[in-house]
Amino acid sequence: MSREASLFDATQGSPTEGFLLLKQDGGNIPPAWIERAKESRKRREAQLALALKSSSLDAMGLLREWELALRKENFYRGIRALMELSRAGETKY
Repeated sequence: MSREASLFDATQGSPTEGFLLLKQDGGNIPPAWIERAKESRKRREAQLALALKSSSLDAMGLLREWELALRKENFYRGIRALMELSRAGETKY
């Protein structure tokens, strides 16, 4: 399990490399991982919106956290899409 948790860092956010590593090891990205990544990003949005509206310097840190959450969400979504393509020849994503 710790392998998947560090997969984003190990591949520098590349879904292609993540897919190849998981395929080699027989791993999987469950749809729930994508949903959790999305929820994590969405939780940050209200606080980020307030900081952006107030032109607060706190917005920069919050914006970086939100951007990282978005990149992770897209990373997992990309791996899942590649897995579906390799299994069924098409994807829902």
